[in-house]
Amino acid sequence: MTQSPKKRILIVDNDEQESSKLGAMVQRAGYDPTTTWSGLEALELLTSQKIDILVVSSYLPDMYIGDFLARLAHLPVQPCSIVMQEGQNANATLLKVQDMIGEQELQEK
Repeated sequence: MTQSPKKRILIVDNDEQESSKLGAMVQRAGYDPTTTWSGLEALELLTSQKIDILVVSSYLPDMYIGDFLARLAHLPVQPCSIVMQEGQNANATLLKVQDMIGEQELQEK
């Protein structure tokens, strides 16, 4: 029996402490996290890597979130889900990610 690859999660958050905390929690939960504070870098990563889940803060220091979402919508490959992380702690965000992964795995069967 082959093991399915780890789900890749891109975390985009201007709060480095929260982003690091969430990244560590996601990794301990068995996922493969990448973190950045930059919306522009996130868009580049989304075009160059397969990302399963995108967790993005509603505030990005280098671009307006509305512009980020508009540009995201025009990318040829879309992550399966987007979570707006606004005023949540890392535990609540991880639970949402796990809920979405569970739903996705059910759809794939």
